[in-house]
Amino acid sequence: LKFVRVAAAVVAKSIDTYLHVHLGAVPDVRGPAASASGALEHGVQEEGARGAEIAASKRARTAESVEAPDSEASIALCASVADAAAALADIDCIAALVRRPLGEDTLSGFAEYIESRPQWPNIDELHPLEATCDRVAVIDFSDVASDDTDPLEAARGYGRNLPPRGTAGKEASAKAAMAQVFKVLPESLRMVAAGDAISLLLALRSHTGRRQYILKMELVRGDTCQKWHCDQNICRSLVTYAGPGTITAREGGVQRAPNGCVEAVLDDAAVHISAGDFLIMKGGTWGTNNGRGAAHRAPPIGPVHSCLQHRLLLKVDIAEDF
Repeated sequence: LKFVRVAAAVVAKSIDTYLHVHLGAVPDVRGPAASASGALEHGVQEEGARGAEIAASKRARTAESVEAPDSEASIALCASVADAAAALADIDCIAALVRRPLGEDTLSGFAEYIESRPQWPNIDELHPLEATCDRVAVIDFSDVASDDTDPLEAARGYGRNLPPRGTAGKEASAKAAMAQVFKVLPESLRMVAAGDAISLLLALRSHTGRRQYILKMELVRGDTCQKWHCDQNICRSLVTYAGPGTITAREGGVQRAPNGCVEAVLDDAAVHISAGDFLIMKGGTWGTNNGRGAAHRAPPIGPVHSCLQHRLLLKVDIAEDF
């Protein structure tokens, strides 16, 4: 019986609150105690409503901040890697591109290298259907002075076959780490890839102030990332040496979800990157991008088991400090 009385009181209060909210104030005939209880409940209801309005307002502002980016956002066509890195400071620049045709001998050298089906160290550890094999090093400029005359010698490098971070006095230089990454290439090709990596690392460090980078040489043996997407990183730089290049897109032809993810790209918005070109793309975590990184995808080359056109790429990513 006590439970029934309590339940009835709760229902009465709910009805009273409903009448106050939807029909305006009505006479209270239940006495002072009941009136005070109803007033308190109505006050709580009002506070809840105000809280809901504030939350809705915040959600609306957030939705506005990640709405599809300005169609004027552009891919900056630059004359040099340094110019491309500097162009990233422009809020309307979603990516920067340097058209740099490789010489015929260099192109042939990379093509012949890929056609030889090189067996990189530890490639046997991969699953038979794994499409990529890579050589990776972390390049850390954290302790390098801004006016250092040889920042790559002063910077630290970490990766396979190198001393781990924190081994004071034994850590490898960035140059030593880069040598490990590129040692799988013939000497003439090694010089080209290492020179490009140096240009990217120094330009990005100079123009972004970032301290840590992930350097990667990647051998692609089958289809990867066929769907239009954007990376949720700070920034990624790409150079293709063999096989078809990455495909990026002009922002005006990109359709995005409210969170910035790429949903579709118009055919005429696609920009095909050629062998030797430098492409630097802002990621979703760049500055105030709010998830809206540069749209791109990999070119189709076929599944691993039947792919006849492998690719060779250099990647330099800006990494979060760790």
